[in-house]
Amino acid sequence: MDVYTDSRTLVPLGDDAGVYEYGGVIYVYTVDFITPVLNDPYLWGAISAVNSLSDVYAMGGIPLNALAVVGFNSCSMEIEVLRQAMKGALDKLREAKTVLLGGHTLEDKEPKLGFAVTGVCPDGIYITQEGAKPGHCIVLTKPIGTGVAIKALKEGLLKESDITEAVENMLKLNKEASEIMKASKASACTDVSGFGLLGHLMNICRSSKVGASLIFENIPFYEFSADLVRKGIYPRAALSNLNFLKEFIETDLEDWQLLLLTDPVTSGGLLFTVDKTRLQETLTKKFSINCYIIGYISEESGIKVFRK
Repeated sequence: MDVYTDSRTLVPLGDDAGVYEYGGVIYVYTVDFITPVLNDPYLWGAISAVNSLSDVYAMGGIPLNALAVVGFNSCSMEIEVLRQAMKGALDKLREAKTVLLGGHTLEDKEPKLGFAVTGVCPDGIYITQEGAKPGHCIVLTKPIGTGVAIKALKEGLLKESDITEAVENMLKLNKEASEIMKASKASACTDVSGFGLLGHLMNICRSSKVGASLIFENIPFYEFSADLVRKGIYPRAALSNLNFLKEFIETDLEDWQLLLLTDPVTSGGLLFTVDKTRLQETLTKKFSINCYIIGYISEESGIKVFRK
Protein backbone atom coordinates (compact mmCIF):
# COMPACT_ATOMS: atom_id res chain seq x y z
CA MET A 1 0.00 0.00 0.00
CA ASP A 2 1.47 3.33 -1.07
CA VAL A 3 0.80 5.60 1.92
CA TYR A 4 2.15 9.14 2.03
CA THR A 5 4.59 9.89 4.86
CA ASP A 6 7.02 12.71 5.51
CA SER A 7 10.24 13.28 7.44
CA ARG A 8 8.31 13.83 10.69
CA THR A 9 6.60 10.40 10.49
CA LEU A 10 8.47 8.32 13.08
CA VAL A 11 6.18 5.27 13.22
CA PRO A 12 3.85 4.82 10.21
CA LEU A 13 1.15 2.17 9.70
CA GLY A 14 1.81 -1.25 11.18
CA ASP A 15 2.40 -0.72 14.90
CA ASP A 16 -0.02 -0.23 17.81
CA ALA A 17 -0.15 3.52 17.16
CA GLY A 18 1.32 6.11 14.85
CA VAL A 19 4.10 8.37 16.10
CA TYR A 20 4.70 11.82 14.66
CA GLU A 21 7.12 14.63 15.52
CA TYR A 22 6.18 18.28 15.20
CA GLY A 23 8.01 21.25 16.66
CA GLY A 24 10.29 18.96 18.62
CA VAL A 25 7.37 17.18 20.34
CA ILE A 26 6.71 13.45 19.86
CA TYR A 27 2.97 12.72 19.46
CA VAL A 28 1.19 9.34 19.52
CA TYR A 29 -2.09 8.71 17.65
CA THR A 30 -4.51 5.80 17.84
CA VAL A 31 -8.20 4.92 17.50
CA ASP A 32 -10.19 1.92 18.73
CA PHE A 33 -13.76 0.98 19.63
CA ILE A 34 -15.63 -2.05 20.97
CA THR A 35 -19.17 -3.40 20.98
CA PRO A 36 -20.87 -3.96 24.38
CA VAL A 37 -18.85 -6.45 26.44
CA LEU A 38 -20.99 -6.43 29.60
CA ASN A 39 -24.67 -5.98 30.39
CA ASP A 40 -23.94 -2.88 32.46
CA PRO A 41 -23.59 0.09 30.03
CA TYR A 42 -21.51 2.08 32.53
CA LEU A 43 -18.92 -0.70 32.68
CA TRP A 44 -18.98 -1.11 28.88
CA GLY A 45 -18.17 2.60 28.50
CA ALA A 46 -15.43 2.49 31.12
CA ILE A 47 -13.79 -0.57 29.54
CA SER A 48 -14.05 1.00 26.09
CA ALA A 49 -12.12 4.04 27.27
CA VAL A 50 -9.43 1.92 28.93
CA ASN A 51 -9.16 -0.17 25.77
CA SER A 52 -8.79 2.90 23.54
CA LEU A 53 -6.10 4.44 25.73
CA SER A 54 -4.05 1.25 25.81
CA ASP A 55 -2.18 1.72 22.52
CA VAL A 56 -0.77 5.07 23.69
CA TYR A 57 0.52 3.43 26.87
CA ALA A 58 1.98 0.56 24.81
CA MET A 59 4.07 3.07 22.86
CA GLY A 60 5.34 4.59 26.10
CA GLY A 61 3.20 7.72 25.73
CA ILE A 62 0.91 9.74 27.96
CA PRO A 63 -2.66 10.26 26.64
CA LEU A 64 -3.60 13.94 26.35
CA ASN A 65 -7.01 14.15 24.69
CA ALA A 66 -9.62 12.07 22.91
CA LEU A 67 -12.48 12.21 20.41
CA ALA A 68 -15.44 9.86 20.90
CA VAL A 69 -16.55 7.43 18.18
CA VAL A 70 -20.12 6.23 18.80
CA GLY A 71 -22.43 3.90 16.89
CA PHE A 72 -25.92 3.73 18.41
CA ASN A 73 -29.36 2.49 17.37
CA SER A 74 -31.73 5.11 18.77
CA CYS A 75 -34.77 3.15 17.54
CA SER A 76 -34.09 0.00 19.56
CA MET A 77 -32.09 1.26 22.54
CA GLU A 78 -32.93 3.75 25.27
CA ILE A 79 -30.80 6.90 25.19
CA GLU A 80 -30.07 6.28 28.89
CA VAL A 81 -27.89 3.34 27.81
CA LEU A 82 -25.66 5.73 25.88
CA ARG A 83 -25.66 8.24 28.73
CA GLN A 84 -24.47 5.60 31.18
CA ALA A 85 -21.84 4.29 28.75
CA MET A 86 -20.48 7.79 28.25
CA LYS A 87 -20.49 8.36 32.02
CA GLY A 88 -18.32 5.27 32.48
CA ALA A 89 -16.00 6.36 29.71
CA LEU A 90 -15.68 9.90 31.06
CA ASP A 91 -14.81 8.61 34.52
CA LYS A 92 -11.93 6.59 33.06
CA LEU A 93 -10.75 9.46 30.86
CA ARG A 94 -10.73 11.63 33.99
CA GLU A 95 -8.68 8.99 35.82
CA ALA A 96 -6.19 9.02 32.93
CA LYS A 97 -6.20 12.86 32.89
CA THR A 98 -7.30 12.70 29.26
CA VAL A 99 -9.53 15.53 27.96
CA LEU A 100 -12.54 14.70 25.78
CA LEU A 101 -12.58 17.32 23.00
CA GLY A 102 -15.52 16.10 20.92
CA GLY A 103 -16.49 13.18 18.72
CA HIS A 104 -18.96 11.81 16.23
CA THR A 105 -22.11 9.68 16.54
CA LEU A 106 -23.86 7.67 13.83
CA GLU A 107 -26.86 5.35 13.64
CA ASP A 108 -25.69 1.74 13.82
CA LYS A 109 -27.58 -1.52 14.33
CA GLU A 110 -24.83 -2.81 16.62
CA PRO A 111 -23.74 -0.34 19.33
CA LYS A 112 -20.10 0.69 19.32
CA LEU A 113 -18.09 3.02 21.52
CA GLY A 114 -14.48 4.05 21.35
CA PHE A 115 -12.05 6.93 21.11
CA ALA A 116 -9.43 8.46 18.86
CA VAL A 117 -6.65 9.33 21.29
CA THR A 118 -3.70 11.70 21.01
CA GLY A 119 -0.77 11.18 23.35
CA VAL A 120 2.69 12.59 23.85
CA CYS A 121 6.14 11.27 24.76
CA PRO A 122 7.51 14.16 26.84
CA ASP A 123 10.94 12.55 27.19
CA GLY A 124 11.14 11.95 23.43
CA ILE A 125 11.33 8.16 23.95
CA TYR A 126 8.77 5.80 22.41
CA ILE A 127 8.67 2.00 22.25
CA THR A 128 7.59 -0.05 19.25
CA GLN A 129 7.12 -3.72 18.42
CA GLU A 130 10.56 -3.72 16.81
CA GLY A 131 13.61 -4.11 19.03
CA ALA A 132 13.15 -7.32 21.05
CA LYS A 133 16.54 -8.89 21.80
CA PRO A 134 17.46 -12.57 22.29
CA GLY A 135 17.83 -13.32 25.98
CA HIS A 136 15.33 -10.68 27.07
CA CYS A 137 12.41 -11.96 29.13
CA ILE A 138 8.81 -11.64 27.94
CA VAL A 139 6.50 -9.91 30.41
CA LEU A 140 2.68 -9.85 30.56
CA THR A 141 0.81 -7.52 32.92
CA LYS A 142 -2.79 -8.87 32.89
CA PRO A 143 -4.24 -12.40 32.72
CA ILE A 144 -5.78 -13.56 29.44
CA GLY A 145 -9.20 -15.13 28.81
CA THR A 146 -11.54 -12.14 28.72
CA GLY A 147 -12.79 -12.98 25.23
CA VAL A 148 -14.00 -16.38 26.43
CA ALA A 149 -15.61 -14.78 29.50
CA ILE A 150 -17.47 -12.19 27.39
CA LYS A 151 -18.78 -14.86 25.01
CA ALA A 152 -20.04 -16.95 27.93
CA LEU A 153 -21.65 -13.88 29.47
CA LYS A 154 -23.49 -13.03 26.24
CA GLU A 155 -24.74 -16.62 25.95
CA GLY A 156 -26.02 -16.63 29.54
CA LEU A 157 -23.49 -19.21 30.73
CA LEU A 158 -21.95 -16.79 33.23
CA LYS A 159 -23.08 -13.74 35.19
CA GLU A 160 -21.04 -10.59 35.67
CA SER A 161 -20.69 -11.58 39.33
CA ASP A 162 -18.87 -14.74 38.15
CA ILE A 163 -16.14 -12.77 36.39
CA THR A 164 -15.40 -10.03 38.91
CA GLU A 165 -11.62 -10.42 38.63
CA ALA A 166 -11.72 -10.17 34.84
CA VAL A 167 -13.93 -7.06 34.97
CA GLU A 168 -11.58 -5.41 37.47
CA ASN A 169 -8.62 -6.06 35.18
CA MET A 170 -10.43 -4.80 32.08
CA LEU A 171 -11.14 -1.60 34.01
CA LYS A 172 -7.47 -1.17 34.94
CA LEU A 173 -5.54 1.44 32.95
CA ASN A 174 -2.20 0.33 31.51
CA LYS A 175 -0.64 3.52 32.86
CA GLU A 176 1.39 1.85 35.61
CA ALA A 177 2.35 -1.02 33.30
CA SER A 178 3.68 1.56 30.85
CA GLU A 179 5.67 3.27 33.59
CA ILE A 180 7.29 -0.04 34.55
CA MET A 181 7.95 -0.87 30.91
CA LYS A 182 9.70 2.45 30.26
CA ALA A 183 11.57 2.59 33.57
CA SER A 184 13.07 -0.85 32.90
CA LYS A 185 14.05 0.22 29.36
CA ALA A 186 11.97 -2.38 27.53
CA SER A 187 13.24 -3.29 24.07
CA ALA A 188 9.78 -3.85 22.50
CA CYS A 189 6.17 -3.56 23.57
CA THR A 190 2.59 -4.09 22.43
CA ASP A 191 -0.75 -4.56 24.16
CA VAL A 192 -2.76 -7.77 24.08
CA SER A 193 -6.13 -7.49 22.35
CA GLY A 194 -7.98 -9.10 19.43
CA PHE A 195 -5.13 -11.22 18.03
CA GLY A 196 -4.64 -12.95 21.38
CA LEU A 197 -1.42 -13.39 23.33
CA LEU A 198 0.28 -15.50 20.63
CA GLY A 199 -0.80 -13.22 17.80
CA HIS A 200 0.56 -10.09 19.44
CA LEU A 201 3.77 -11.85 20.46
CA MET A 202 4.18 -12.96 16.84
CA ASN A 203 3.92 -9.30 15.78
CA ILE A 204 6.85 -8.48 18.07
CA CYS A 205 8.85 -11.45 16.78
CA ARG A 206 8.28 -10.58 13.13
CA SER A 207 9.04 -6.90 13.60
CA SER A 208 12.17 -7.69 15.61
CA LYS A 209 13.26 -10.68 13.47
CA VAL A 210 13.50 -12.97 16.51
CA GLY A 211 11.64 -15.92 18.01
CA ALA A 212 10.17 -16.67 21.42
CA SER A 213 9.86 -19.51 23.92
CA LEU A 214 6.95 -19.58 26.37
CA ILE A 215 6.21 -21.75 29.42
CA PHE A 216 2.49 -22.42 29.65
CA GLU A 217 2.43 -22.61 33.47
CA ASN A 218 3.91 -19.11 33.68
CA ILE A 219 1.09 -17.53 31.65
CA PRO A 220 -1.70 -16.03 33.80
CA PHE A 221 -5.28 -16.83 32.79
CA TYR A 222 -8.71 -16.98 34.39
CA GLU A 223 -9.63 -20.48 35.53
CA PHE A 224 -13.28 -20.01 34.54
CA SER A 225 -12.10 -19.20 31.00
CA ALA A 226 -9.96 -22.33 30.90
CA ASP A 227 -12.92 -24.43 32.10
CA LEU A 228 -15.13 -22.99 29.34
CA VAL A 229 -12.57 -23.62 26.59
CA ARG A 230 -12.18 -27.22 27.77
CA LYS A 231 -15.94 -27.56 27.22
CA GLY A 232 -15.64 -26.16 23.70
CA ILE A 233 -16.90 -22.66 24.51
CA TYR A 234 -14.74 -19.94 22.98
CA PRO A 235 -15.06 -17.05 20.49
CA ARG A 236 -14.81 -17.88 16.81
CA ALA A 237 -11.92 -15.42 16.56
CA ALA A 238 -9.83 -17.61 18.90
CA LEU A 239 -9.96 -20.43 16.34
CA SER A 240 -9.27 -18.04 13.45
CA ASN A 241 -6.24 -16.68 15.30
CA LEU A 242 -4.98 -20.19 16.03
CA ASN A 243 -5.43 -21.39 12.43
CA PHE A 244 -3.47 -18.37 11.19
CA LEU A 245 -0.60 -18.94 13.65
CA LYS A 246 -0.36 -22.75 13.74
CA GLU A 247 2.41 -23.06 11.18
CA PHE A 248 4.61 -20.71 13.21
CA ILE A 249 4.12 -22.50 16.55
CA GLU A 250 6.02 -25.48 17.95
CA THR A 251 4.23 -26.89 20.97
CA ASP A 252 3.24 -29.88 23.08
CA LEU A 253 0.04 -28.20 24.32
CA GLU A 254 -3.48 -29.49 23.82
CA ASP A 255 -5.84 -27.59 21.51
CA TRP A 256 -7.83 -26.06 24.38
CA GLN A 257 -4.65 -24.59 25.83
CA LEU A 258 -3.67 -23.07 22.49
CA LEU A 259 -7.18 -21.65 22.04
CA LEU A 260 -6.80 -19.93 25.40
CA LEU A 261 -3.54 -18.38 24.17
CA THR A 262 -5.23 -17.08 21.00
CA ASP A 263 -8.34 -15.80 22.80
CA PRO A 264 -9.29 -12.33 21.47
CA VAL A 265 -8.70 -10.25 24.58
CA THR A 266 -10.57 -7.04 25.41
CA SER A 267 -8.66 -4.38 27.37
CA GLY A 268 -5.69 -6.66 27.96
CA GLY A 269 -2.37 -5.87 29.55
CA LEU A 270 0.96 -4.86 28.06
CA LEU A 271 3.29 -7.46 26.58
CA PHE A 272 6.90 -6.33 26.56
CA THR A 273 10.45 -7.64 26.31
CA VAL A 274 13.15 -6.49 28.69
CA ASP A 275 16.43 -7.36 30.36
CA LYS A 276 15.43 -9.39 33.44
CA THR A 277 17.89 -7.67 35.78
CA ARG A 278 16.65 -4.21 34.83
CA LEU A 279 13.05 -5.34 35.32
CA GLN A 280 13.82 -6.71 38.78
CA GLU A 281 15.57 -3.46 39.73
CA THR A 282 12.53 -1.47 38.59
CA LEU A 283 10.16 -3.70 40.54
CA THR A 284 11.97 -2.95 43.80
CA LYS A 285 9.90 0.25 43.75
CA LYS A 286 6.29 0.00 44.89
CA PHE A 287 3.81 -0.86 42.13
CA SER A 288 0.25 -2.13 42.41
CA ILE A 289 0.24 -4.40 39.33
CA ASN A 290 1.75 -7.81 38.62
CA CYS A 291 4.42 -8.45 36.01
CA TYR A 292 4.44 -12.09 34.89
CA ILE A 293 7.60 -13.39 33.20
CA ILE A 294 6.11 -15.88 30.73
CA GLY A 295 9.14 -16.73 28.57
CA TYR A 296 12.18 -15.47 26.72
CA ILE A 297 13.15 -14.08 23.33
CA SER A 298 15.30 -16.41 21.21
CA GLU A 299 17.28 -16.12 17.99
CA GLU A 300 15.29 -18.83 16.20
CA SER A 301 12.17 -17.74 14.32
CA GLY A 302 8.69 -18.79 15.38
CA ILE A 303 7.18 -19.36 18.81
CA LYS A 304 7.75 -22.40 21.02
CA VAL A 305 5.19 -23.05 23.75
CA PHE A 306 5.81 -25.88 26.22
CA ARG A 307 4.77 -27.17 29.60
CA LYS A 308 7.35 -27.42 32.39
